[in-house]
Amino acid sequence: MWSEVTASKESTVAYSVFLNEELIAENLTELEFTVNELEMNTTYAVKVSASTEEAEERINSSEFHTLGTAPSAFPISYEQITCDVVGINWQTPTVEDGSDYYYKIFINGEYHETYGSYTTETTSFTMVVTEGEEHTIKVVAISDSGAETEEEITISDITATSATIRWTPSTSADGNTVLYLLTINGVDYPSENRFRYGTTKYITDLERDTDYEVVVTARTLNTFKTKQSTASFTTTNTYPVHPTITVTAAKLITPESQYFPGQLNVTFSEELANFEINKWVAVDFEIGNYSTYTSALSSSVLSNENYNALAADKTGYILIEVDGVVYQLNYEITLETN
Repeated sequence: MWSEVTASKESTVAYSVFLNEELIAENLTELEFTVNELEMNTTYAVKVSASTEEAEERINSSEFHTLGTAPSAFPISYEQITCDVVGINWQTPTVEDGSDYYYKIFINGEYHETYGSYTTETTSFTMVVTEGEEHTIKVVAISDSGAETEEEITISDITATSATIRWTPSTSADGNTVLYLLTINGVDYPSENRFRYGTTKYITDLERDTDYEVVVTARTLNTFKTKQSTASFTTTNTYPVHPTITVTAAKLITPESQYFPGQLNVTFSEELANFEINKWVAVDFEIGNYSTYTSALSSSVLSNENYNALAADKTGYILIEVDGVVYQLNYEITLETN
């Protein structure tokens, strides 16, 4: 494709196209020409000449490079490592023409990082995730010739009450098969005295904000000799965010006010009939006494200590339950005098 050349006296302009000094088209009146059957990963010199009966020939030249072979497909997978960390993994792609390549990583549509050539053998990374939110990871493998292949995965089932336990395989000096028993806080998992194959276990139904000690016992199949390894972790105390229900206002009424002095009033985006209130927390104390309205809550008068703490910190959260699932609605308060 090239720019139009305007001739005087309304003369017709004819274009000729040369590829590597070889004439491949002439007497063209359009402003583009398609060249087929080019070699992959090759540089070409192109020249376009424009001429009329009354004017001298005008020539423009340029170069272009054809794309090489795109990297092969490399499906992406993930595994939840802890309650808020996942590992992203993919297979090593190949490039038929032997070109080197590199990766570009995008998370939720935004550029994240570039990994160097395949010689680094980087095919994984870890990332922090949030329970209840959707995370989209795209990995683009780009050949040095410019050809690229992209793979994408979306993660939406992260929970703060599960974790992946992985351990180094044990070996027996006499070649016996080694089995493993997983104990969590002193309780065999998943069932009592059950030794298993494999060195990875995904555990679920953990409690939030809880310390766990995991003991892996390796035992040989025939001699019953054992060896233990211990690790610890703590689950987070946050819950998923509801996709539509939010706190639209949280007002701490000052003590000198005429109405609701020393009380905290919270308004929701939906009526309370659509969900249940499980817990109301301001700063680090729970509000147990409150009145309910169509789409709002009003606490009883706060103690001086709790009022001052909330006036200084200005944060809190409410746990609601919808269809058996607990969600956390965070809020920030504003002070109001009426």
